[in-house]
Amino acid sequence: MEDQERQKKLEAGKAKLAEYRQRKADADGQKKSKKKKKGAGAQSTGHMQSEEHGQSQGEKKTGSAADPPATEFTFSRTLRSGETVKHDETYTIEPESEVSTTAEDYTSEEEDLPVSGSQSEHEAKGSQVRLQIMEDELAAKQQAMEKLSRELEETRAAFGTEGLQQLQDFEAAINQRDGIITQLTANLQQARKEKDDIMREFLEMTEQSQKLQIQFQQLQAGESLRNSSHSNTAADLLQARAQITGLQQQVLQRDTQLRAYLEQVDEQRLQINQLQHSLKESETLGRTQEESFEQRLNEKDALIAEQKGIIEGHETSLTKVKNDLVISEKLVIDLKDHIAEKNQVLESCQIELSSSKQKERLSSVEIQQLMGTVEDLQKRYHKDSQSERKVVEQFEVDMERKMEQLRAELDEMYGQQIVQMKHELTLQHSAEVDRLMKQDKPELERLRTEATANLDQINTLNMKIAELQERVEQSQTLKEKMRQELSQVSEEKLNLQGKVEDLKQEIHSMRGKAERISQSITHQEQKQGEVLRLQETISCLQAQLSAAEEANRDLESKHESEVTNYKIKLEMLEREKDEVLDMMAESQEAELERLRTQMLFSHEEELTKLREDLQRESALNLENLKVEMELKQEQALQNLRKGLQEQLHVMECEKESLGTEKDALLNEISVLKEDLKQSKSRELAAQQADKVESDRTGKEAKEKGTQLLRKIKVLKNSEEREEGWESQFENTNIEDSNEAIKGKRKSMLEETGSSRTQEKIEALAVENEQLKSNKWSCKKKLKSSGTLSLLLRKTLR
Repeated sequence: MEDQERQKKLEAGKAKLAEYRQRKADADGQKKSKKKKKGAGAQSTGHMQSEEHGQSQGEKKTGSAADPPATEFTFSRTLRSGETVKHDETYTIEPESEVSTTAEDYTSEEEDLPVSGSQSEHEAKGSQVRLQIMEDELAAKQQAMEKLSRELEETRAAFGTEGLQQLQDFEAAINQRDGIITQLTANLQQARKEKDDIMREFLEMTEQSQKLQIQFQQLQAGESLRNSSHSNTAADLLQARAQITGLQQQVLQRDTQLRAYLEQVDEQRLQINQLQHSLKESETLGRTQEESFEQRLNEKDALIAEQKGIIEGHETSLTKVKNDLVISEKLVIDLKDHIAEKNQVLESCQIELSSSKQKERLSSVEIQQLMGTVEDLQKRYHKDSQSERKVVEQFEVDMERKMEQLRAELDEMYGQQIVQMKHELTLQHSAEVDRLMKQDKPELERLRTEATANLDQINTLNMKIAELQERVEQSQTLKEKMRQELSQVSEEKLNLQGKVEDLKQEIHSMRGKAERISQSITHQEQKQGEVLRLQETISCLQAQLSAAEEANRDLESKHESEVTNYKIKLEMLEREKDEVLDMMAESQEAELERLRTQMLFSHEEELTKLREDLQRESALNLENLKVEMELKQEQALQNLRKGLQEQLHVMECEKESLGTEKDALLNEISVLKEDLKQSKSRELAAQQADKVESDRTGKEAKEKGTQLLRKIKVLKNSEEREEGWESQFENTNIEDSNEAIKGKRKSMLEETGSSRTQEKIEALAVENEQLKSNKWSCKKKLKSSGTLSLLLRKTLR
């Protein structure tokens, strides 16, 4: 049933794969038909443009008219000589038509702006339509991918754990393809944005060129006015040359910008080509993976069938082993029951042995015989062990691989063997006891009859019984010793077992186990057939593994050969792509040279116009600047005069206040001198009164001196502040006037380089020097006022 379900699931997966292939083929056919229709429409529009605009638009048409189908890319170019160059590629470049005609658009827009604007609008509409088609195709692909993911999940459920890895590989390839598709969409959107930016910048450049034309016209008008004045022609020519050089630098900068934009466009084309190439590679990889997936499925079906047969053989062997185990378990149960019965018999025998001590005399002899037999058995065991060691050493290499699986079984078997040995010993002991009992019964009966007949014989027999009892005691002591020795041997065996378990990880572990196996040869002989069967199955599995490895190697070699073929194809495609790019670069270089020549002629005309305009503007600006400078100078001089008059008035007021203070201080000094003279005359009359008065006058003089010092400090501070304010005011006014004059001078120098402006600048320089001389005179006045203040301070001191 399981096999039938698996086959059904495999058939359903194959049917789904076939449906997916059919859908993909239908989608590819629809894409081809759409792109053929679109290519025909673009060809018709290209012919109309070629009739209207000539050879330049004809070149543009051939570069971007016919969009190729999804599987081929055709590139055609018409050179100036009239030859057409065509090249076919195996990859598609769908968005190239959006960016391939930048240089031609620029030339056409410079020549005829309204016509170029309409063309750009048509191209933008066409690019939008193409982008919409691409987005629709991407949406359809995404839907198909979603369906594929669902189908893959169903196939996963159908195949189970065996085909998960292959399905995961297929999903990884699909995810990679999705990533490439998303990257393509992002690149397309970026290219579209960059094209819009380039168009805007081009329109801005055209506006600037129009402005430059207007400036040229103004310059030409100015030059026509200035032709009358022969004296200013040299300066005007120098200025015009400087402007021409500036405009040429601007033209060069714009040329570099155009080149940078064209390089960006080329890089984006290359990126788009690479992404499309990677898309094709992903599709081819998906197809190859599908084919390899089907092959693997078929191979796995065969392997599954083979493994099913092997599993069935293993299941039959397992059922046999299980049956053997059940039988062995039953035997073990029967043996346990038998052992329990024999234990009961042994207990009864022990009771009988305790009652019949005479019979035990004979048992001692038999025990000695048993000891001899045990020694013989031990000797035989050693010989067998030596022979088995040789055999084990021969089969060690083969058995090491299988011993790990049989360790647990051997441990169980070893325990079972010990139980069996005990059971066998108990059986032997019980059999020997029964045999002795049977042998002793007639003898005991005979002795009883003889005992009744002969008392003497009874006495002798009693003596013999005593001897036999002693012997029995001796035999019991020997038994106890043997039991002790057996216990010691068992303990030693247990110790040896522990040591063997410790030494399993070492090299000699297998020999110890081989010795254990030698103890259980009888049991292993039964299982040698099973071991041989397992060996045969293992050899079969190894052969299958080797076959599978060979098949994998063959597949790897095939895969490597396919990879090398794909690499060779990629190299060929790259070479073809490089050739196409070289052709495109050559054509673009020719177009750029033509554009440069056209731009140079147009710029020369514009420069002539700009010269005239600039000459006119410079004359007007010079006259306006003259008037403004005269007004500003007059205003500045009036403001400076007013400020200086106010400062002089303030200084006169302060001088008057200082004179009054000086008079007051001189009066106070004279009074103090008179007081000092009077005090000296009165000292002789009354020393005590003079001391008091001198102290009082000293205090008053100190107070007045402190007051004078304070006033002097206040005067100093006021003078310093006045000087600082005046100097700051004058400096600020003079600096402002100087800065204004310097700014005007710079503007005059920048705008005009004529002799009139130079004369005006010289006059301004003279005025500046006058202002500086006024500044120095003010500083000298301030210094003179400072000397007066110092003299006043000295007089006060």
